[in-house]
Amino acid sequence: MRVFVAMSGGVDSSVAAASMVQAGHEVTGVTMQLLPSGEAVGQCCGTDAVHSARRVCAALGIPHYTLDFREVFEKQVIDPFVNEYAAGNTPNPCIACNDRVKFSDLLARVMAQGADTLVTGHYARIVPDEHGRWVERGADRLKDQSYFLYQLRSPAIQHVDFPLGGMTKVDVRLKAASLGLPTASRADSQEICFVESRGISRFVEARAPGSVCPGPIVDSRGRQLGVHRGLPLYTVGQRKGLGIASPRPLYVIAIDAATNTVVAGPKTELLRHEVYLGEPVWLLSSDCAKVRVQTRYRMDPVPAIARRIGEGIQVEFDQPTFAVAYGQAVVCYQDDRVVAGGVARCRS
Repeated sequence: MRVFVAMSGGVDSSVAAASMVQAGHEVTGVTMQLLPSGEAVGQCCGTDAVHSARRVCAALGIPHYTLDFREVFEKQVIDPFVNEYAAGNTPNPCIACNDRVKFSDLLARVMAQGADTLVTGHYARIVPDEHGRWVERGADRLKDQSYFLYQLRSPAIQHVDFPLGGMTKVDVRLKAASLGLPTASRADSQEICFVESRGISRFVEARAPGSVCPGPIVDSRGRQLGVHRGLPLYTVGQRKGLGIASPRPLYVIAIDAATNTVVAGPKTELLRHEVYLGEPVWLLSSDCAKVRVQTRYRMDPVPAIARRIGEGIQVEFDQPTFAVAYGQAVVCYQDDRVVAGGVARCRS
């Protein structure tokens, strides 16, 4: 096959490319230029990532290209990120990048150049059956990235593969070292690639002037408890950084952008019995199903009933669930398989 590998300059995409070379495919490495300056806070899309990916491709003896996706990244990832935070929500830009850039525009670009498959270094699996191809959890549960891929479906999923799905991170590091790849000991990227750590409010303020300003922190009865420093500094479920003296721990319960207000209260007020999902992905044949749900990336899935309702999905948890934040992805599984998902929204 003619395979193009999305190269981030890290060890995962490097081993994904090496696996394709070892399998005997015709392999080309591609790195997306995403940011105007070419620089990134994380390690996945700055100029250093380009140089790193180029060195790996040279070591593997395969061609490497850098493709300009700055405009689409700005419109499809950065602008929605800013708008969501300004609205008091908590978006996940990695999911938007996968859906609106990597497995749309990048996939279309490499397919136009004759690719059979676009390969990435995600820790997830593509599993075929008589009904099609499905995203399933990767073998390494600590690194599993299927949550970020719930929007991947036909026709794009027919031309995508994840060769690291059956490997652990330890396996990947060992393989990179055994092959002498220059990324074998390269650290993993931990931050949003275009925002400095703890710099979300400054980033949002620079792009949406006036959206970050102090306002009241109130309890669920409307009594003022303190003053917040700007909505983008807070997310539902947050405990630290409220600056309020209280005999019991207080958490962010809700964020109201219309009144520039943060609502705080005890942990019990964070428990939710249900959540409505907009922008739905529904891959099941029936309109109602028992599922296990993740309302954020780092959590154990919880049992629930998911129902397709009009233009959205209603998820009812078997037991009250902690800290469901508007703007976050909610992903539904059956066993290891991604079967539905959407964005937590306030149902109008």
